[in-house]
Amino acid sequence: MFDTATGRMVPVGAIVIEGEKITAVVPAGEEFVPPAGAQVLAAEGKYLIPGLIDGHVHLVHVLNSLQITADELMPLFLANGITTLRDVGDEIVAQKLLAKYAEAHPSTAPRVILGSLLIDSNPPYHQFISWPLTDPAKVPTFVADMSTWGVQTFKIYVGTGRPVAQAVIREAHQRGKWVTAHLAWNYRAQDAVEDGIDSLEHIDSIYSFMLPPETPRWPPPAERAGMKAKELADLQRQILEIRARVDFDQPAPLALVDALVRKKVAVNPTLVVYRNWMLLRDLPAVHEHPDLQKIPARLREGWRRTAAANPLDPTTQELRRQQFKLLEALTARLYHAEVELLVGTDTPVQFCPPGFALHQEMELLVESGLPPAAVLIAATRNNARAINQTAELGSIAVGKRADLVLLAADPLADIRNTRKIDRVVHGGQVCDPAVLLSLVPTQ
Repeated sequence: MFDTATGRMVPVGAIVIEGEKITAVVPAGEEFVPPAGAQVLAAEGKYLIPGLIDGHVHLVHVLNSLQITADELMPLFLANGITTLRDVGDEIVAQKLLAKYAEAHPSTAPRVILGSLLIDSNPPYHQFISWPLTDPAKVPTFVADMSTWGVQTFKIYVGTGRPVAQAVIREAHQRGKWVTAHLAWNYRAQDAVEDGIDSLEHIDSIYSFMLPPETPRWPPPAERAGMKAKELADLQRQILEIRARVDFDQPAPLALVDALVRKKVAVNPTLVVYRNWMLLRDLPAVHEHPDLQKIPARLREGWRRTAAANPLDPTTQELRRQQFKLLEALTARLYHAEVELLVGTDTPVQFCPPGFALHQEMELLVESGLPPAAVLIAATRNNARAINQTAELGSIAVGKRADLVLLAADPLADIRNTRKIDRVVHGGQVCDPAVLLSLVPTQ
């Protein structure tokens, strides 16, 4: 079994589960007789890892536009060994209903950890799932309300100003909650780190604040509305040309990485959404990926319609490829600097298929230069910390929830072996991935 404390596979004789909890981990070679009446799952020659956690999902608003509800897709997550989902910004009532649904259907759905509405400026970037906050005095009421709903993660979004963000961090921490951010216009990563934020979502929330000071700013939606198409295209190319050659050894990038380490701020890179949607969705390897054939057709075709309505400039593809390589290089640099990394996908954002996208993300992290053991630790132990569940999840130990993934091959030898799933155990329920996949029609 995989030991998240050491990053190694260790021999084990048996795991005993009673109800939802692990009650014994029997050492290899020790004589063991299963309790009378126990269900025995033979696992000789196989590899056991903790249940995977997708640390960045949105279960409501993206699907809402396609008339899909997340309960239809839940078996895809569980079939892929994902036993817990961390929503990081959605309509709260629908989230709560999904969490209740998941709790009532543990054999087909992973548990759902709730996130707040996106905390943003006024008007917000995403109106349906945001709460505009411009007055720090109104933050305590918002945090109290979200906490009553059961929210564990508060998300600061692209337009939020520093005074409001500081109030969110202060109020949420007083309640023992986690605060994360997707940064763009009004709140610098350097300031968020110094203010005590817990994590930053998306590698670009760091990358954008390492650019040379003369880099033109990509304007917010209200400003873009008054610009001509050619003006926007020229500006985008100009920004891309700068972003494709960032030097991480300059003083500002070095100082930001040092600050992340010093303040113990975690980073959730979500490389898969940069490759699959924002930067390289025009590559056949992305929009024709085999994983896309394993999801409902109306989800897949909805994504393709969105892509067709928002085409990328083919003349910028090489610049976009270069930028993605730099995003991977920055992720590796953060790892080697000992910044804590999380693993998330942004699913079901376009071409990030529910469940399968987490395996793509782990593969991209290894491609970036992380060892498979570090990726598994990030997707289990680190993600469990980000949802305040280290006492229950993230490792295989007595007293922990019985969330386990039984693999046919060693994921430390090849991270792609996390796809070779024999069985998934979720809260003590043994699930067959083939049966779970059959519950979600692909047509």
